[in-house]
Amino acid sequence: MIRLLIADDHQVLKDGIKAMLRDSGEIEVAGDASNGLEVLDVAGKTPVDVVLLDISMPLMDGVETCKKLKQLHPFIKVLALTMYEESTLISRMVRNGATGYILKNTGKEELIEAIKAVYRGDTYFSDRVKDTLITTIVADKGKQGVLTPHLTRREQDIIKLIVNEHTTAEIARMLFISEKTVETHRHNLLQKLNARNTAGLVRIALERGLFD
Repeated sequence: MIRLLIADDHQVLKDGIKAMLRDSGEIEVAGDASNGLEVLDVAGKTPVDVVLLDISMPLMDGVETCKKLKQLHPFIKVLALTMYEESTLISRMVRNGATGYILKNTGKEELIEAIKAVYRGDTYFSDRVKDTLITTIVADKGKQGVLTPHLTRREQDIIKLIVNEHTTAEIARMLFISEKTVETHRHNLLQKLNARNTAGLVRIALERGLFD
């Protein structure tokens, strides 16, 4: 069972999410919070696997809350749930440790899929969020960027599949290679791109347009 903490300053939204998840059979709402300080307090007292985190909250916003939460509880996964789809906010949340970012108009099925994805260690970005990042990349294409190490064709294939939220097992099947080989490539990509984790890898890939 996935233990979920819902963080949002609107009680109606929290109640709605609880109702949506009540019959999921896989997700248990372990608690809720109305601001960033409450998130840290609840996470310190209650076993939590995933925090569904709003960005706009009083006392401490979601960006800062995500940073402090990951410092105190690095194994708790963070999934941003917000109405904001600006690329700067997305990048800041990912840099601070979020491994998923979805919008508040998300339906029940996608919400459950996103929670399960970040819980198992994958990333999840809604289609509109990915579109926002890609649009930003295109707009900034003429600007001078940072030097990016050369990626092999296979590495480009794998990073594209990672960005599209495929698991290690799925990538192995799609490319007809072993899961160990996929993990070796993932490790090499983390080192080449100086990324700390898979979420960072996704952010860098989208920002720099590392695949065709």
